[in-house]
Amino acid sequence: MTNPPRIVYIPWHAHGNITVFTVKRRCYLPSTHAALKKDFQKQRSNCNPSSNFSPFCLLLAMLFIWLFCTLSRFFGVEGFQSRFTSTPSKPTFSHSGDNVTLTWRYYLSHADRSHFRWLVFGLWKNGDISTPLMTVLKSGSLVSYSNRVVWLGNKTTASFRLHGVSISDDGFYGCKLDFEAFTVRDSVRLTVIASPRIKKSKSQELTQVKASEGQSVVIPCGVTGNPPPWISWTRDGEILQNSTQVSALTIKSVEEHMTGLYTCVAGNEAGTDRYDVLLLVTSCKHQSSGVAYRTQAEHHDALTFHAHTTLAPTLAVAFVLFAIFGAYFFFRYAGAKNKKSRNYNRMPQDEQARSLMGEWSSFTDNGEKI
Repeated sequence: MTNPPRIVYIPWHAHGNITVFTVKRRCYLPSTHAALKKDFQKQRSNCNPSSNFSPFCLLLAMLFIWLFCTLSRFFGVEGFQSRFTSTPSKPTFSHSGDNVTLTWRYYLSHADRSHFRWLVFGLWKNGDISTPLMTVLKSGSLVSYSNRVVWLGNKTTASFRLHGVSISDDGFYGCKLDFEAFTVRDSVRLTVIASPRIKKSKSQELTQVKASEGQSVVIPCGVTGNPPPWISWTRDGEILQNSTQVSALTIKSVEEHMTGLYTCVAGNEAGTDRYDVLLLVTSCKHQSSGVAYRTQAEHHDALTFHAHTTLAPTLAVAFVLFAIFGAYFFFRYAGAKNKKSRNYNRMPQDEQARSLMGEWSSFTDNGEKI
């Protein structure tokens, strides 16, 4: 019995709709086009791997992918998983005199924890911390460089509080996680809002500026504030100058009628402040009379000073002479008295006795002198 012919299929996309019947005698038998196409699609579906992939296999593959991602997140790749998860508001606003809290939340991967060294907070400049204000070591110890900074954080939170901020505290601040081989950094801008303050004299008296007619006068008005305040100058209610850059008022060639009360007003979104200055302009006539009066007064003061300077040396010389003569007579009298006493003590005892006997013989028994 002869073997039945074997059908060989050539791929559809390679050779089109061609059917080859191979038999031992190499004869070709015809076949219908529809039957051959149906048989080809059936065998092609049996060769597709996705058709044999059951839902259980799909679920197992998804479980494997989830497990891989979880383990990668837990163990981490060094330097790629540790990061800040939340940062302060950028920028952070505060009013002058208030306390400000800057908080960063961070995550350390399992691989990075053994390489973590410390956490640093401080002033930020050129992409890094330029002036450290506080350092938190891995052991939890604190190294503080400012008594105005307080640590409020924990193992996953870096929180720092600045007490009593002022305009000088306005600027950039940063937090840095320092590891052995890399660092994680972040920065924030702190904007301190302060109402304007005009520098004034300590005395409560009205500030006066005196000038002669024709001179140039500059009336200063030192202002501090944030945001930069606007500055306005008025005289008796009339606006003279509005500016945000120049604070001083300059008047060229003042005249006598410019005498009056000048007011500097500074303001921003936080408030306003004012400063009053009285400008006194004198004419040439008044100035000359003032010079004459001042000359007479200076001449009188010079005469008085000359009299005082002449009398003082005279009194000093008289006092010195009186002291010298007094000392001379005092020591002379004391020396004479001591000399007489020494002469009496040098007399022999028999002469002293005879002298005493002679003196006693001049008296009676009743004590009367003969």
